Amino acid sequence: SEEPFPRCANCVPSNIYNAPGVGFALSSSSATAAMHLSNGTVMDIALVAASPEYISLMARLVASPKPPPLSRWSKWRRSINKKLGRPATPDVGTLAHMLVALRNATWLALAVDAQLDRVTVSHPPISGLTEYDMSDALEHVGLRPWLSSHLPRPKIGWPPLPEAGMYPTHLTEGHAVFAAYKHGLCKNYKNLFDCWDEEERMPLEMVLVAGFAKGDLRAEAMRIEAPFDWFQHVAANFVDLEAGLDAMGSFESEAAFWHHVRARLEALVTTLPTKLTMVLLTGEEATHPRFLGALRDALEGSLGGIGEGQALVADGEDSGGVINAAFAGARGSAQYSRWRQEAPVGCEEPEDCRHER
Repeated sequence: SEEPFPRCANCVPSNIYNAPGVGFALSSSSATAAMHLSNGTVMDIALVAASPEYISLMARLVASPKPPPLSRWSKWRRSINKKLGRPATPDVGTLAHMLVALRNATWLALAVDAQLDRVTVSHPPISGLTEYDMSDALEHVGLRPWLSSHLPRPKIGWPPLPEAGMYPTHLTEGHAVFAAYKHGLCKNYKNLFDCWDEEERMPLEMVLVAGFAKGDLRAEAMRIEAPFDWFQHVAANFVDLEAGLDAMGSFESEAAFWHHVRARLEALVTTLPTKLTMVLLTGEEATHPRFLGALRDALEGSLGGIGEGQALVADGEDSGGVINAAFAGARGSAQYSRWRQEAPVGCEEPEDCRHER
């Protein structure tokens, strides 16, 4: 018989359970923060423009291969820096500087008695950006990650159920945006196994998340049922730092710039194994009419294109109206934080916890 999902020994304290879920989203040229309140309301908090140091770091990380695991010497050197109160590395310091701006804006938006402890950070798939750098940057600014391969897991049963620890260790921008638009969210998220059963019955979508901002053009395609899967599948993606709206002046003409935008998007869609079933938007310039036109042309021009009868761009709405695409990633991150604050990692609360709170 199937093992049931483990029961926790204790209830989640009400100050954690009821606190807002906080989400950050990093891109190569800006960052955003959002809050998901316990009553279901989602608030956009802040959009922070990147410093020149952050922009040049992201440009390097976008072009870098995936770094190898840390050597013993690197771990030792990082730990000495941390003990001295410094960032683990200069790159971690640059990331931390951006996270401080998001943290401070969130503090201002929080109720006076609310705590800010753990946050969820999403970002585009950037090969050079590692979990250990993100974790150290959060630690440097006094925050902890909800996305980590080192989350404490309750020791329940023997041997402990490995499946009870299969939570995502990172969240790509595309998956966060999918969640922000309320796709693929299970109803019983407090029981991981029940949630998986729900997710298996959800439609398998082929989704393109197209992002446009002053500093970059980006896209991420994924086959997806649920956004918070431990395996964050990405079928294809790119980040083009030479094709943000501010780069238009470096092209021969406006027409040449929009042709380049269309060509980049079309090239990605053409590589996909199946037709798209959904297109979602992200980034502060994603609703620019010329960008939407280039995106539409790219989808029509590509062989893969979009499936028959599918909406070109899915409008996302919540109780507050249409979602601002600039905050879509942060809203999806905040959704995950909201879940984690109500549902402990690796076990389900005892049934009488609701009454205790």
